[in-house]
Amino acid sequence: MPSPSTALPHRRVPRAAVLAAAALCAVLSAGGCAAHPGSSHGARAQESREPSASIEEIASAVGCTAQVDVQADELREGGCQTGEGAFRMVTFAADEGQRSWLAEARMYGGTYLVGSGWVVTAPSAQALTDLRGRIGGALESGTPHGGGHH
Repeated sequence: MPSPSTALPHRRVPRAAVLAAAALCAVLSAGGCAAHPGSSHGARAQESREPSASIEEIASAVGCTAQVDVQADELREGGCQTGEGAFRMVTFAADEGQRSWLAEARMYGGTYLVGSGWVVTAPSAQALTDLRGRIGGALESGTPHGGGHH
């Protein structure tokens, strides 16, 4: 007998997959390590809230129009291009989702501008420093993995 769950096979995307994919997209766009992502922790968010800035508001501060690539209950991700390069923006519905995303993304190195419910990556730390002057947030750095065999 067919299972009722086979009726909508592509309806539900696991939270861990969405977070890992968004982290990987942002890191690769920012020029991070191209290795495969580690396992995601996929913890459930305890409280939902609106981020302090939307992707569209962040893009406006950057000086571009964002294209939203991922729209899920847990997060929205998008990006835009400027003369400085590609900017990626992620907004989160819950603090736990943002913490999980950052933990995953930091493994790839890079610099992140982190605000209340949002994260931005850019082609350079200087671009994020300039953006910080317009929208606030805190600069955070990741630690590249792999130990570097040269």
